[in-house]
Amino acid sequence: MLQLQQREAAILNILISRHVNTGGPVGSRAIARSGLGLSSATVRNSMADLEEKGLLTHPHTSAGRVPTDKGYRYYVDRVMPRQTIEEEEREQIRERVRAYVREGDIEVLLEQMSRLIADLSMNLGMVLSPRFERGVFDRLEMVHLSEGRLLLVLAIKSGLVKTMVMEVDSAITPGELDETSRAVNERLSGLNVAEIRDSVAERLREVSSGSPRLLRVLCDSASNLFRFQSGMDLHFGGAGNFIMQPEFNRKKNDLAALMALLEAREPMITILDERTEHEGISVTIGAENGPPQLQGCSVLTSRYRVGAISGVIGLIGPTRIPYARLIPLTRYLATLAEEMLDQ
Repeated sequence: MLQLQQREAAILNILISRHVNTGGPVGSRAIARSGLGLSSATVRNSMADLEEKGLLTHPHTSAGRVPTDKGYRYYVDRVMPRQTIEEEEREQIRERVRAYVREGDIEVLLEQMSRLIADLSMNLGMVLSPRFERGVFDRLEMVHLSEGRLLLVLAIKSGLVKTMVMEVDSAITPGELDETSRAVNERLSGLNVAEIRDSVAERLREVSSGSPRLLRVLCDSASNLFRFQSGMDLHFGGAGNFIMQPEFNRKKNDLAALMALLEAREPMITILDERTEHEGISVTIGAENGPPQLQGCSVLTSRYRVGAISGVIGLIGPTRIPYARLIPLTRYLATLAEEMLDQ
Protein backbone atom coordinates (compact mmCIF):
# COMPACT_ATOMS: atom_id res chain seq x y z
CA MET A 1 0.00 0.00 0.00
CA LEU A 2 1.31 3.42 -0.97
CA GLN A 3 2.38 5.48 2.04
CA LEU A 4 3.47 9.09 1.63
CA GLN A 5 5.86 10.91 3.88
CA GLN A 6 4.30 13.67 5.96
CA ARG A 7 5.87 16.34 3.76
CA GLU A 8 4.58 14.72 0.57
CA ALA A 9 1.08 14.41 2.02
CA ALA A 10 1.08 18.09 3.02
CA ILE A 11 2.22 19.14 -0.46
CA LEU A 12 -0.44 16.94 -2.10
CA ASN A 13 -3.11 18.48 0.14
CA ILE A 14 -2.13 22.06 -0.72
CA LEU A 15 -1.73 21.31 -4.42
CA ILE A 16 -5.18 19.74 -4.69
CA SER A 17 -6.79 22.54 -2.68
CA ARG A 18 -5.28 25.14 -5.01
CA HIS A 19 -6.10 23.18 -8.14
CA VAL A 20 -9.72 22.78 -7.02
CA ASN A 21 -9.97 26.55 -6.60
CA THR A 22 -8.18 27.61 -9.79
CA GLY A 23 -8.55 24.73 -12.23
CA GLY A 24 -4.98 25.27 -13.37
CA PRO A 25 -1.60 23.62 -12.76
CA VAL A 26 0.07 24.45 -9.46
CA GLY A 27 3.77 25.32 -9.31
CA SER A 28 6.33 24.74 -6.59
CA ARG A 29 6.63 28.45 -5.85
CA ALA A 30 2.92 28.76 -4.99
CA ILE A 31 3.17 25.81 -2.59
CA ALA A 32 6.38 27.14 -1.03
CA ARG A 33 4.52 30.36 -0.21
CA SER A 34 1.67 28.52 1.51
CA GLY A 35 3.27 28.40 4.96
CA LEU A 36 4.84 24.94 4.97
CA GLY A 37 8.28 26.38 5.65
CA LEU A 38 9.78 24.64 2.62
CA SER A 39 11.89 26.09 -0.17
CA SER A 40 10.78 25.99 -3.81
CA ALA A 41 13.57 23.51 -4.55
CA THR A 42 12.44 21.15 -1.79
CA VAL A 43 8.82 21.38 -2.95
CA ARG A 44 9.90 20.81 -6.55
CA ASN A 45 11.77 17.64 -5.60
CA SER A 46 8.80 16.33 -3.61
CA MET A 47 6.44 17.09 -6.50
CA ALA A 48 8.74 15.12 -8.80
CA ASP A 49 8.55 12.19 -6.35
CA LEU A 50 4.75 12.45 -6.27
CA GLU A 51 4.68 12.42 -10.05
CA GLU A 52 6.91 9.35 -10.12
CA LYS A 53 4.44 7.65 -7.77
CA GLY A 54 1.59 8.41 -10.17
CA LEU A 55 -0.19 10.97 -7.99
CA LEU A 56 0.62 14.05 -10.08
CA THR A 57 1.14 14.85 -13.72
CA HIS A 58 1.93 18.01 -15.63
CA PRO A 59 0.52 19.47 -18.82
CA HIS A 60 3.11 19.77 -21.57
CA THR A 61 2.78 23.54 -21.66
CA SER A 62 3.27 24.10 -17.93
CA ALA A 63 5.89 23.56 -15.26
CA GLY A 64 3.10 23.17 -12.70
CA ARG A 65 1.43 19.91 -11.71
CA VAL A 66 -2.15 18.68 -11.52
CA PRO A 67 -3.50 15.65 -9.64
CA THR A 68 -4.12 12.33 -11.36
CA ASP A 69 -7.09 10.12 -10.54
CA LYS A 70 -4.73 8.17 -8.28
CA GLY A 71 -3.72 11.42 -6.58
CA TYR A 72 -7.32 12.36 -5.90
CA ARG A 73 -8.00 8.88 -4.55
CA TYR A 74 -5.09 9.07 -2.11
CA TYR A 75 -6.21 12.54 -1.08
CA VAL A 76 -9.81 11.47 -0.40
CA ASP A 77 -8.81 8.31 1.47
CA ARG A 78 -5.78 9.49 3.41
CA VAL A 79 -5.09 13.24 3.32
CA MET A 80 -8.31 15.24 2.97
CA PRO A 81 -9.18 17.37 6.02
CA ARG A 82 -12.46 16.30 7.64
CA GLN A 83 -14.94 19.14 7.47
CA THR A 84 -18.41 19.59 8.92
CA ILE A 85 -21.31 21.80 7.89
CA GLU A 86 -21.81 24.84 10.09
CA GLU A 87 -25.00 24.77 12.15
CA GLU A 88 -26.36 27.93 10.49
CA GLU A 89 -26.01 26.40 7.02
CA ARG A 90 -27.49 23.11 8.22
CA GLU A 91 -30.59 24.92 9.46
CA GLN A 92 -30.94 26.89 6.20
CA ILE A 93 -30.79 23.65 4.22
CA ARG A 94 -33.26 21.98 6.57
CA GLU A 95 -35.77 24.81 6.10
CA ARG A 96 -35.57 24.48 2.32
CA VAL A 97 -36.23 20.75 2.54
CA ARG A 98 -39.14 21.27 4.95
CA ALA A 99 -40.72 23.54 2.33
CA TYR A 100 -40.51 20.71 -0.21
CA VAL A 101 -42.15 18.31 2.26
CA ARG A 102 -45.13 20.63 2.62
CA GLU A 103 -45.90 19.99 -1.06
CA GLY A 104 -46.85 16.50 0.11
CA ASP A 105 -45.54 14.28 -2.70
CA ILE A 106 -42.55 11.93 -2.48
CA GLU A 107 -41.43 12.39 -6.08
CA VAL A 108 -41.71 16.19 -5.83
CA LEU A 109 -39.55 16.09 -2.71
CA LEU A 110 -36.89 13.96 -4.40
CA GLU A 111 -36.89 16.08 -7.55
CA GLN A 112 -36.40 19.21 -5.46
CA MET A 113 -33.62 17.49 -3.50
CA SER A 114 -31.75 16.85 -6.77
CA ARG A 115 -31.99 20.56 -7.56
CA LEU A 116 -30.93 21.48 -4.05
CA ILE A 117 -27.71 19.46 -4.13
CA ALA A 118 -27.02 20.89 -7.59
CA ASP A 119 -27.42 24.45 -6.28
CA LEU A 120 -25.27 23.83 -3.21
CA SER A 121 -22.49 22.01 -5.06
CA MET A 122 -22.63 23.81 -8.43
CA ASN A 123 -22.50 20.40 -10.10
CA LEU A 124 -25.11 17.99 -11.46
CA GLY A 125 -27.38 16.78 -8.65
CA MET A 126 -29.16 13.44 -8.78
CA VAL A 127 -31.51 11.42 -6.62
CA LEU A 128 -32.46 7.79 -7.16
CA SER A 129 -35.88 7.12 -5.66
CA PRO A 130 -36.20 4.26 -3.19
CA ARG A 131 -36.76 1.03 -5.10
CA PHE A 132 -40.26 0.50 -3.80
CA GLU A 133 -40.67 -2.75 -5.72
CA ARG A 134 -38.20 -4.24 -3.25
CA GLY A 135 -40.42 -3.24 -0.38
CA VAL A 136 -42.06 -5.91 1.72
CA PHE A 137 -45.82 -6.31 1.41
CA ASP A 138 -47.67 -5.11 4.51
CA ARG A 139 -51.36 -5.38 3.66
CA LEU A 140 -53.99 -4.96 0.97
CA GLU A 141 -57.32 -3.37 1.81
CA MET A 142 -60.39 -3.38 -0.45
CA VAL A 143 -62.92 -0.60 0.05
CA HIS A 144 -66.36 -0.45 -1.59
CA LEU A 145 -66.78 2.80 -3.56
CA SER A 146 -69.96 2.31 -5.55
CA GLU A 147 -71.80 -0.35 -7.52
CA GLY A 148 -69.14 -2.23 -9.48
CA ARG A 149 -66.18 -0.17 -8.19
CA LEU A 150 -63.65 -0.96 -5.46
CA LEU A 151 -60.70 0.97 -4.09
CA LEU A 152 -57.56 -1.14 -3.60
CA VAL A 153 -55.12 0.18 -0.99
CA LEU A 154 -51.67 -1.42 -1.10
CA ALA A 155 -49.35 -0.69 1.85
CA ILE A 156 -45.70 -1.73 1.98
CA LYS A 157 -43.61 -1.76 5.13
CA SER A 158 -41.51 1.25 4.14
CA GLY A 159 -44.63 3.33 4.76
CA LEU A 160 -45.59 3.83 1.10
CA VAL A 161 -49.26 3.47 0.20
CA LYS A 162 -50.56 3.01 -3.34
CA THR A 163 -54.21 3.19 -4.34
CA MET A 164 -56.03 1.96 -7.41
CA VAL A 165 -59.68 1.78 -8.47
CA MET A 166 -60.82 -1.63 -9.69
CA GLU A 167 -63.93 -2.38 -11.73
CA VAL A 168 -66.04 -5.46 -10.92
CA ASP A 169 -69.00 -6.68 -12.94
CA SER A 170 -71.38 -7.35 -10.06
CA ALA A 171 -72.06 -6.36 -6.48
CA ILE A 172 -69.63 -7.50 -3.80
CA THR A 173 -70.79 -7.98 -0.24
CA PRO A 174 -68.84 -6.58 2.75
CA GLY A 175 -68.31 -10.14 3.91
CA GLU A 176 -66.66 -11.10 0.61
CA LEU A 177 -64.39 -8.05 0.82
CA ASP A 178 -63.28 -8.82 4.37
CA GLU A 179 -62.76 -12.52 3.79
CA THR A 180 -60.86 -12.01 0.52
CA SER A 181 -58.64 -9.26 1.98
CA ARG A 182 -57.79 -11.47 4.95
CA ALA A 183 -56.95 -14.45 2.73
CA VAL A 184 -54.80 -12.39 0.36
CA ASN A 185 -52.91 -10.74 3.22
CA GLU A 186 -52.12 -14.12 4.77
CA ARG A 187 -50.91 -15.52 1.43
CA LEU A 188 -48.71 -12.56 0.44
CA SER A 189 -47.28 -11.76 3.87
CA GLY A 190 -43.49 -11.35 3.91
CA LEU A 191 -43.03 -11.18 0.12
CA ASN A 192 -41.59 -8.19 -1.69
CA VAL A 193 -43.65 -6.29 -4.23
CA ALA A 194 -41.72 -7.48 -7.29
CA GLU A 195 -42.06 -11.14 -6.25
CA ILE A 196 -45.80 -10.70 -5.87
CA ARG A 197 -46.22 -8.96 -9.21
CA ASP A 198 -44.31 -11.68 -11.08
CA SER A 199 -46.12 -14.62 -9.48
CA VAL A 200 -49.44 -13.33 -8.14
CA ALA A 201 -51.68 -15.60 -10.23
CA GLU A 202 -49.84 -18.70 -9.06
CA ARG A 203 -49.90 -17.56 -5.44
CA LEU A 204 -53.57 -16.59 -5.39
CA ARG A 205 -54.60 -19.90 -6.96
CA GLU A 206 -53.49 -21.45 -3.69
CA VAL A 207 -55.91 -19.29 -1.66
CA SER A 208 -58.70 -21.54 -0.41
CA SER A 209 -61.03 -18.86 1.02
CA GLY A 210 -62.41 -15.57 -0.23
CA SER A 211 -64.36 -14.66 -3.34
CA PRO A 212 -63.11 -16.47 -6.50
CA ARG A 213 -64.30 -13.62 -8.74
CA LEU A 214 -62.52 -11.03 -6.60
CA LEU A 215 -59.35 -13.11 -6.70
CA ARG A 216 -59.59 -13.33 -10.51
CA VAL A 217 -59.96 -9.56 -10.81
CA LEU A 218 -57.02 -9.07 -8.45
CA CYS A 219 -54.87 -11.31 -10.66
CA ASP A 220 -55.87 -9.27 -13.71
CA SER A 221 -55.02 -6.00 -11.93
CA ALA A 222 -51.78 -7.16 -10.30
CA SER A 223 -49.37 -5.96 -13.01
CA ASN A 224 -50.57 -2.38 -12.43
CA LEU A 225 -51.20 -2.55 -8.69
CA PHE A 226 -47.78 -4.00 -7.86
CA ARG A 227 -45.79 -1.92 -10.35
CA PHE A 228 -44.21 1.43 -9.50
CA GLN A 229 -43.44 4.01 -12.15
CA SER A 230 -39.82 3.37 -13.22
CA GLY A 231 -39.58 6.60 -15.21
CA MET A 232 -39.79 8.54 -11.95
CA ASP A 233 -36.89 6.63 -10.40
CA LEU A 234 -34.12 9.07 -11.29
CA HIS A 235 -34.16 12.81 -10.82
CA PHE A 236 -31.51 15.20 -12.16
CA GLY A 237 -30.96 18.84 -11.29
CA GLY A 238 -28.51 21.49 -12.43
CA ALA A 239 -27.40 20.04 -15.77
CA GLY A 240 -26.47 23.58 -16.80
CA ASN A 241 -23.76 23.56 -14.13
CA PHE A 242 -21.67 21.32 -16.39
CA ILE A 243 -21.36 24.11 -18.92
CA MET A 244 -19.79 26.34 -16.26
CA GLN A 245 -17.00 23.87 -15.58
CA PRO A 246 -13.88 24.60 -17.65
CA GLU A 247 -13.11 20.88 -18.04
CA PHE A 248 -16.38 20.32 -19.91
CA ASN A 249 -16.51 23.71 -21.58
CA ARG A 250 -13.23 23.00 -23.36
CA LYS A 251 -14.33 19.54 -24.51
CA LYS A 252 -17.72 19.87 -26.15
CA ASN A 253 -17.70 16.31 -27.49
CA ASP A 254 -17.08 14.89 -24.01
CA LEU A 255 -19.90 17.01 -22.64
CA ALA A 256 -22.28 15.88 -25.39
CA ALA A 257 -21.44 12.21 -24.74
CA LEU A 258 -21.96 12.67 -21.00
CA MET A 259 -25.33 14.37 -21.49
CA ALA A 260 -26.42 11.56 -23.83
CA LEU A 261 -25.56 9.02 -21.12
CA LEU A 262 -27.64 10.93 -18.58
CA GLU A 263 -30.58 11.31 -20.94
CA ALA A 264 -30.60 7.55 -21.55
CA ARG A 265 -31.30 7.21 -17.80
CA GLU A 266 -31.13 3.42 -17.55
CA PRO A 267 -27.29 3.24 -17.44
CA MET A 268 -27.24 5.73 -14.55
CA ILE A 269 -30.10 3.97 -12.78
CA THR A 270 -28.06 0.75 -12.94
CA ILE A 271 -24.93 2.48 -11.61
CA LEU A 272 -26.76 4.17 -8.76
CA ASP A 273 -28.83 1.11 -7.94
CA GLU A 274 -25.61 -0.76 -7.15
CA ARG A 275 -24.77 1.98 -4.66
CA THR A 276 -27.92 1.33 -2.66
CA GLU A 277 -25.97 -1.64 -1.27
CA HIS A 278 -23.16 0.62 0.02
CA GLU A 279 -23.59 2.10 3.46
CA GLY A 280 -22.58 5.75 3.77
CA ILE A 281 -20.61 7.74 1.19
CA SER A 282 -19.37 6.30 -2.12
CA VAL A 283 -16.81 8.22 -4.21
CA THR A 284 -15.60 7.04 -7.62
CA ILE A 285 -12.99 9.13 -9.39
CA GLY A 286 -12.18 9.29 -13.10
CA ALA A 287 -11.21 5.90 -14.49
CA GLU A 288 -12.83 4.18 -11.48
CA ASN A 289 -16.16 4.90 -13.18
CA GLY A 290 -17.20 2.22 -15.65
CA PRO A 291 -18.76 4.06 -18.61
CA PRO A 292 -16.19 5.98 -20.71
CA GLN A 293 -18.44 9.07 -20.57
CA LEU A 294 -17.91 9.26 -16.79
CA GLN A 295 -14.16 8.76 -16.78
CA GLY A 296 -13.46 12.48 -16.69
CA CYS A 297 -15.81 12.85 -13.72
CA SER A 298 -16.19 12.09 -10.06
CA VAL A 299 -19.43 10.53 -8.84
CA LEU A 300 -20.17 11.17 -5.17
CA THR A 301 -23.21 9.56 -3.56
CA SER A 302 -24.73 8.67 -0.21
CA ARG A 303 -27.38 6.06 0.48
CA TYR A 304 -30.58 6.98 2.30
CA ARG A 305 -33.17 4.57 3.63
CA VAL A 306 -36.95 4.51 3.89
CA GLY A 307 -37.68 1.62 6.18
CA ALA A 308 -35.95 -1.36 4.58
CA ILE A 309 -35.69 0.25 1.13
CA SER A 310 -32.76 2.35 -0.06
CA GLY A 311 -32.30 5.25 -2.47
CA VAL A 312 -29.27 7.34 -3.40
CA ILE A 313 -28.55 11.06 -3.43
CA GLY A 314 -25.41 12.56 -4.92
CA LEU A 315 -23.71 14.53 -7.64
CA ILE A 316 -21.54 14.27 -10.73
CA GLY A 317 -18.80 16.79 -11.39
CA PRO A 318 -15.30 17.02 -12.76
CA THR A 319 -12.61 15.19 -10.80
CA ARG A 320 -11.68 18.65 -9.54
CA ILE A 321 -14.53 18.96 -7.05
CA PRO A 322 -14.11 20.21 -3.45
CA TYR A 323 -14.38 16.77 -1.85
CA ALA A 324 -13.79 18.04 1.69
CA ARG A 325 -16.94 20.18 1.49
CA LEU A 326 -19.15 18.04 -0.73
CA ILE A 327 -18.77 14.75 1.14
CA PRO A 328 -20.28 16.05 4.41
CA LEU A 329 -22.88 18.01 2.43
CA THR A 330 -24.03 14.89 0.57
CA ARG A 331 -24.08 12.89 3.79
CA TYR A 332 -26.23 15.54 5.48
CA LEU A 333 -28.70 15.69 2.60
CA ALA A 334 -29.07 11.90 2.72
CA THR A 335 -29.82 12.15 6.44
CA LEU A 336 -32.43 14.85 5.74
CA ALA A 337 -34.02 12.75 2.99
CA GLU A 338 -34.42 9.86 5.44
CA GLU A 339 -35.85 12.13 8.10
CA MET A 340 -38.38 13.82 5.82
CA LEU A 341 -39.50 10.62 4.10
CA ASP A 342 -40.08 8.99 7.47
CA GLN A 343 -42.63 11.71 8.13
